[in-house]
Parts: sequence; structure tokens; C-alpha cells
Amino acid sequence: MNDGYALTVTWASDDAADATVCGECGVIAVRRDSQVWQHPAALRERFSRDVCAQPRSGRPPKQRELTFGRGSQVRKDKYSLRSPLADAATAPGAAITVGCSGFYKVNTKGPIFHPISWGYVADNGEWALGTATQPKGVVGDRALGADLRAVFWALEHLPAENSLTVLTSSQEVVDFIDKWRAGSDEMPPGYTLERDSGFQPKMLMLAQQFAADPDWLQVRQASGNRLQLAARALAQTARLYAIKEIAKDAAYEAAEGHARWALEGRGHSEG
Repeated sequence: MNDGYALTVTWASDDAADATVCGECGVIAVRRDSQVWQHPAALRERFSRDVCAQPRSGRPPKQRELTFGRGSQVRKDKYSLRSPLADAATAPGAAITVGCSGFYKVNTKGPIFHPISWGYVADNGEWALGTATQPKGVVGDRALGADLRAVFWALEHLPAENSLTVLTSSQEVVDFIDKWRAGSDEMPPGYTLERDSGFQPKMLMLAQQFAADPDWLQVRQASGNRLQLAARALAQTARLYAIKEIAKDAAYEAAEGHARWALEGRGHSEG
């Protein structure tokens, strides 16, 4: 393996053959002469914020995960879209504000009866939307779960090196994150932590991030801010896309339009 800090990782054939996506942190680990799992020095440096001290065996990495040096510990929501507005990018390292919103409404026609939809729009031009379709017993309070899911995906996608402010219309989201900052392991009502897939529950991952770094970022309630209002519109678009009331191209076009509207209002009152 090349131990330099680079965008891609080159592996020796022996290392690649005996590598794992760490079951603790997701960073690639290898077993060498000691037969003990270790994170290579370059990956400890690259992922210093997240890498664990005692890696454990997980699953075999895909080639793209080997190239990057880290595996995904989260499953992408099936009905999701994501794109940047190329002409709205901010300077590297600049502070980013992101509006996040969930939307939940029963779909009586089925077959997706309980879509949990979410969206976010950031002032660096990034936006995303999606819908999760887990069984009702897995996620409990779906309205709160949708709002928290929007925050989760925004933090998963946006650059970690930028200072970040999250805007949400939900005071419950702010309250839960404050609890997690204080070390609470409380989950939203009805949210269960068992997953047959082997992936970590997203709300547990979110809680652990805030517990590990309480001063990580700002999260505040805001009503009437364009970023947050556009995020709400994206979450509604995500639902329509998931239940097949609009096609993928139409959802993409609508989402981009809402994101552009939000960024046209930069400098307006945040409410």
C-alpha cells in the first residue's frame, strides 16, 4: 500500500486479498504478520476523525472501497437523488449552512404505504432528497424520523472539513441532538436498533457522532428560511417520486428548481 496521503489508495496484492471493512468504524483494515487487524497509517491520517483504535473484522471490501480506503456503513435510500449546482459552489473550507426537512404522509394506495421522505439544500449548492420504506415497527415516529433522516444525510454528504450550521423547522430535532450531545442514548419514540441487514441504524450513528464531538456543529430551529423551505419542498418531491406520482426526471427538475430558488434568496432573513 502507498502510505502517502492521496485521493486514491494503491494496495499490495497480499493486503488487498486480506482486507476488511472494519466492523467498528468502516475504515479499511488489513492483517499482516501479526494476524491482528490494523488500519494502515495513511488511512489513520486520512480518516483521523472517525478511525477506531481497535479494528475488528467486518465484510470484504468492494474495489471502489479499497480505492477510497473506507467502506460504506450506511445503506442508500432506494428512492434518492443528489446533485450539486455547479455555479453555486463555495470556496474550499468556507462555512456552510444547510436547510433540512422531512415529510411524512401515508400513501393509502400503496404499495409503499409509509414513505419516510426527506430533503436538504445547502448554500454551497448541494442538494439531495430521498425516501426510506422500512416497516413501520422499525422507525416509530415517522415524522420525527424523517426530519432526523434529513440531518443524517446532510452530514453524511457534505464536506467534513467545513464548519456547518444545520437549520430545521423541528424543535424536536434540536432537542434530541442536544440530548445526544450530553451523552444520552435515547432514541426517537418507537425507533428500534435491530437490523437484519447488518448495517448500523442511522439514528444510532447520528447520536454517536454528536456524543463523540458535542461541539461538532450548530443545529438550530428556523422557520421561513429559504434553505429550509426548499428542503421541505424537496422532501415532498421525494415522496411523489417514491410513490411514482412523478418520474425521476421530473423529480430531478423540480428539486433543482427549488434549490436554485433557495440560493437566490441568500442574504434574506433566516426567520
